Amino acid sequence: MFTKNLVALALCILPVFSAPSPLISVEKAEEPIPGKYIVVFKEGASRQANIESINAASITYEWDIINGFAGSLSLDEVEALKSNPDVVSIEEDGVVHTQAIVTQ
Repeated sequence: MFTKNLVALALCILPVFSAPSPLISVEKAEEPIPGKYIVVFKEGASRQANIESINAASITYEWDIINGFAGSLSLDEVEALKSNPDVVSIEEDGVVHTQAIVTQ
């Protein structure tokens, strides 16, 4: 009886541990540049191997300060990165203003 209950419990819990990790959401920019993204990888993850895995053709910037890159990505490439366990964040690249116009 105990064995049957243990097996039943294991069968109920197993799907929880084998469930895929949730997809990373893409952070939105206020003034996005269409098709341009900034991607940050976990510390220690191979930036080059991850870039090659999605066949990203148009990388604009790579940094040494953060483990990431900016570039033009297709929607398929973005979807592949969203489920990549090495990815920390994906953000739309966009226009940023350093000064705001104030009217009085």
